[in-house]
Amino acid sequence: MQFFTKLLLSFIVALCCIQGQCIAQNHARYSDIEEGMRDEWLEREAIHVANKRASALKCRETYTVAKITSEDWITERDWHGNVTGRYLHMELYGETYDGQCGVTHFVFRQRLRGDDTFAERLSISEMGSFYDMECE
Repeated sequence: MQFFTKLLLSFIVALCCIQGQCIAQNHARYSDIEEGMRDEWLEREAIHVANKRASALKCRETYTVAKITSEDWITERDWHGNVTGRYLHMELYGETYDGQCGVTHFVFRQRLRGDDTFAERLSISEMGSFYDMECE
């Protein structure tokens, strides 16, 4: 009889552990994303450009906050080694019209102009999917 009691107890403990893993899901938060660098102008410009793209693609989200995750600009070169532009990685936080929140990964680019200065405007080089997360 003791064997069956221990077996039943082991089964209940195992079931509780499995159930605990299902309940203790990772709840990602935008505030947990670490910034690589900070530039308010670039962040505002990224939000503006991303919202224009989202609107053009008829996406349901509107971006409100941007975090630069790159620690510095990443230089872009052509086959001859000449600098053609630079880019940054950013995570943008957005909300949908129905109250869901999430984040999208973007890569923004600034092209190098003929006078060896970088363009004022950012352009989107890559745009990831909108991943749901807790609203903040």
